[in-house]
Amino acid sequence: MKQKISKLPLTIITAVLNEERFLPAFLGHIRDFADEIIVVVDYRTTDNSAKIAKDFGCRVLFDQGESRGIVFNNKNRGASEAEHDWVLILDADERLDETLQEEVRSIVLGTYSKQVDIYQSSFINYEFGKFFDKSDQKKKPFVRLFRKGAFIYQTGSTAEGFGIQATSLSSGSWYGQYLLKIPLIRSWYLNKIRGVVTLKGHLVHLSHPTIADFIRKIDHYSTREALVLFDQNPHKSNLSFFWGLIFAPAKEFVYKYFLWQLYKEGIHGLIASIIYGFYYFLINAKYFRLSYRRKHLKEIESIGKKYDFEDL
Repeated sequence: MKQKISKLPLTIITAVLNEERFLPAFLGHIRDFADEIIVVVDYRTTDNSAKIAKDFGCRVLFDQGESRGIVFNNKNRGASEAEHDWVLILDADERLDETLQEEVRSIVLGTYSKQVDIYQSSFINYEFGKFFDKSDQKKKPFVRLFRKGAFIYQTGSTAEGFGIQATSLSSGSWYGQYLLKIPLIRSWYLNKIRGVVTLKGHLVHLSHPTIADFIRKIDHYSTREALVLFDQNPHKSNLSFFWGLIFAPAKEFVYKYFLWQLYKEGIHGLIASIIYGFYYFLINAKYFRLSYRRKHLKEIESIGKKYDFEDL
């Protein structure tokens, strides 16, 4: 008879926004792994995510708008209220592979060979029918496991990219955040200066099960990023718009297809690279719409009143 493995003294944090599609399978995957699961529900959620989490016995925290729509604010909140010393951050479309499960178990139980306060792991993305396990994506780790209080996400500006981790990982030095921006130096700095260990296991990320999911996701995130950019600078020049609409998408395509080596994933990689480029087109197009609306607000409002249009 197989011996039942007891739950770890570990708190798993997930922040959700209308995740009822993924949440039951996700919670079923982790409920026997960790002693505490905290689900932070975004204030814009309209589905049954909170009820599902409660039915699974999770501790549910409600965002009342203080997150400002930035998911990392909710992850920080969940981590701050964890009961256990070790905190693991997961999204509802992520799973731990077998190697990562064993590494997390040994870290929490104190038997892992490299004992530090912060650990990072890489991803294997599942993109519309295929695991992206040949490209460079699986070599880009992010912090997910840490001792409570040892790490927070930076959420003052855009929530995209490695920058969300820079403040916590720079060790307080004036040069730390600059070194973290250089990929070739980043790993050396984190291992030698900060004491961050990269785990061998991976998070399996069900990032875009279909192309429709991919498009929905970039539509959501591009709106958020456009709003952040507009708040930072609502007065971009026409030349900046031209750069953003033409060259930024092309630059992103080249970056993903060649430097991230998505070409190794065949046609799947080509399609993904094009969509990633289009994501940057959407950011800049939506920024332009916000800027144009600001300059022509009276005219737009008069059209809305004349023809009974809303949300112009």
